[in-house]
Amino acid sequence: MPRSRVRLAQALKDALETTPLDRITVSGLSARAGIHRQTFYAQFSDVYDLAEWVFETEVADHIMAHAGYDQWADGFVRMLVYMKGHHDQVYAVLHALTAVRLEHFFYHWLHEMMRVIVDEIGDGFRVAPADRDFVVDHFTLAVLGHLLHWFATDMRDDPYVLVSNLEFILHGSLRASLLRFADRGWSPSA
Repeated sequence: MPRSRVRLAQALKDALETTPLDRITVSGLSARAGIHRQTFYAQFSDVYDLAEWVFETEVADHIMAHAGYDQWADGFVRMLVYMKGHHDQVYAVLHALTAVRLEHFFYHWLHEMMRVIVDEIGDGFRVAPADRDFVVDHFTLAVLGHLLHWFATDMRDDPYVLVSNLEFILHGSLRASLLRFADRGWSPSA
């Protein structure tokens, strides 16, 4: 990753501490990062593009750093705590994204995490690929729904309680779902 991107990302995060996203300028960020405006425009189309990249990079790192059955809750709670601790910055970016783009972004990364978990739990189960995909989608959408609701309620719920409840519900449910599909039967030729 180019150092200029890293410096611009930090400059944006610093600026968001005191300034709303819609008042941050390319000139100001470039000066704060110690780069030329042309360097900024070689990397990003505008401040919102940079904000989306920073958000996506940091959130994706939090999600995928702990993608596994025994670790997903720890990674998810860390992400929520990080977001709550950077409330204004996060909402500045969330409001800059369309609802569809926001949902697609989180769906993509949560789906990747859930795929790892389902593959880990379902190793050895004879489940049709379409059924396995359905299980991944189902649990991805369940977690995504809670996350989007958490955003919609201004991060009201305590991240530790929310993730603990999600983990409690999911514990065993993934395995049970895969077993039910496996019991339904599947043959590679079907």
